[in-house]
Amino acid sequence: MHNFPVVGHLRYWLESIGPEMRQYFVANNREELPFNRIERSWIYASAKKENNYEGFGSDQDLYAHQHIFVKNRMMAFAVPIDHPNTADPSFIPCAKVMGAYNKRKKPYRPASIINVSAMSFGSLSAAAVEAMNKGVAKAGAYHNTGEGGLSPYHKQGGDIIFHFGTGYFGVRTEDGNFSMERLKKLVADNTAIKAIEIKLSQGAKPGKGGVLPGAKITKELAEIRGVPVGKDVLSPATHKAFSNVSELLELIEDIAIETGLPVGIKGAIGKLDQWEILADQMLKTGKGPDFITVDGGEGGTGAAPPSFADHVSLPWVYGFSSLYK
Repeated sequence: MHNFPVVGHLRYWLESIGPEMRQYFVANNREELPFNRIERSWIYASAKKENNYEGFGSDQDLYAHQHIFVKNRMMAFAVPIDHPNTADPSFIPCAKVMGAYNKRKKPYRPASIINVSAMSFGSLSAAAVEAMNKGVAKAGAYHNTGEGGLSPYHKQGGDIIFHFGTGYFGVRTEDGNFSMERLKKLVADNTAIKAIEIKLSQGAKPGKGGVLPGAKITKELAEIRGVPVGKDVLSPATHKAFSNVSELLELIEDIAIETGLPVGIKGAIGKLDQWEILADQMLKTGKGPDFITVDGGEGGTGAAPPSFADHVSLPWVYGFSSLYK
C-alpha cells in the first residue's frame, strides 16, 4: 500500500467482487456447490412459472462417477381414469402412514413426498417462515419448525412437524429441561401439529452444541422459545431427557401416548453401532420411532465450524444407504 497507494486498493475491491466474478465468468454450468448455475436457473424459471425446459440434450457428464439414473419402463404407464393424478398431476403422497405400524392415536400420512425440512424462526425471518407455511398449505406438504419453537408465523394453514433438540425450545422448563406438560399443551392448542421430531444431531455439525447470543434474543423470540430476554442460551451437545437408546425409546413412547401423535427422530449418520442397538431394541420391544429423518453431512446451518461442516458425518447418499441396510 505504501509503494502502490492507488493500485494497491484494487486488491481489496477485486476480492470483494471475486465470488460474483467466479460465478458469472469462471465457473462452468455444473461446477458450483451446493447449487450450480443449471440448478439455480431451473429454480428461478420454475418459481416464475416460466419455461424450465432445456434443448439440444444434456451438458451433464452422464458417465461421471455416482451420476444418478432413473430407470424407465419399456412402455409408459397409462394413468387410470379414476386415479387421483388424473385430476391433480402434482399429487404425490407419502407411501407410508406415520404412526400406523405402532398404532398411534393420530397417524399421519403426508400428502406430499416433498416437504420443508427443519429451519428455525430466528435463523429465518418472520416473512420467510410465513411464506413457507403458506406455500406448504397450497402444496399439501408439511413444514418442519426446526428447533427454535413454534412461532405465530408457522400458523398459516400448513401441516406442522414440531421439532425439538437439546435446548427444548418451546417445550422447556425454566432450568432448561424437557417439559412433557408444555408439549402436551402446545399440541392441544395447535391442531396443525401432525407429528413430533426429536433431533439427535444435524448433518452440518453433529455432536456440536451451540450458543444463541443474548443480543439476538428479543422479547418475541424469548416468548416463543421459553427463554429469558437478552441472556445467552446454550443448546448442549447432548440431551438431558435421555442418555442412551433405551431411554430414548421410553421418551418416544411417552410422547406418543401423551400426545397421540407419531414421534420420529432426526440424526446425521456416522458410526452405526448405536443405530444397530436401536434396531435390535425395536425388534425386541416392539417400540420405536415412527419415522427417521436422515440428515446428510452436506446439510447447512446458520453457523458451523468448517472442520465439522467439511468432515463430520456421512453425506446423505452414503448415510441413508448405510442406515437402510
